[in-house]
Amino acid sequence: MSQTKEDKLALEIAQALNDLDALACYQSFTKKYTEEFLKKVLMRVLSIPDDKIRRTRGALFTYLVSQNASANKNNSRD
Repeated sequence: MSQTKEDKLALEIAQALNDLDALACYQSFTKKYTEEFLKKVLMRVLSIPDDKIRRTRGALFTYLVSQNASANKNNSRD
């Protein structure tokens, strides 16, 4: 079974955040938001030192996607 571009991006995000358990969540993000937006948020999350992360990088990524997407509708694929 071949993977779509969105599936590959979701896997890349999950691996970068060491959060394969949330792969389905990241797949939903890749179907809803642009690759450019998601990669920008991912780079931001990965640049934060470990001691500044309160919960997990995955949780921070999800929070930032939700916050930034609602603030700027240009990030949506719609």
